[in-house]
Amino acid sequence: MSFLKKYMISIALIVVILVLCFMNMAPLPAAPVANFDKFVHLLMFLALSGSVFFDNTAYLKKQIDVYRLFLASFLFPTLFSGAIELGQEYFTTTRSGDWWDFLFDGIGAFIGILVCLLINRRLPVAK
Repeated sequence: MSFLKKYMISIALIVVILVLCFMNMAPLPAAPVANFDKFVHLLMFLALSGSVFFDNTAYLKKQIDVYRLFLASFLFPTLFSGAIELGQEYFTTTRSGDWWDFLFDGIGAFIGILVCLLINRRLPVAK
């Protein structure tokens, strides 16, 4: 139960991302910018990377080691993104997996980890 409480924001964001990535998308109106969906993917996974970071650092009360930060805030969102793209390709009839979506998800997670590393460097060392 403490796991659910500790990661409540990240779990909520994961659920939102899953719903958005697997819901049936009727033809949408044209986006204001070409490939706007790639920007949305980047933002979703930047947010997931950041939320996992904040959940892991107990809302900025302590510094965590870079290895754990990398695993939690970059590797998990990137692998999760890959699982979503595979799920869209092989388990749905209304969506398809897209390598470009996966790439932009990874870029978003990478930008998220860079921001997290900058924040983590500025935190006081936990005692």
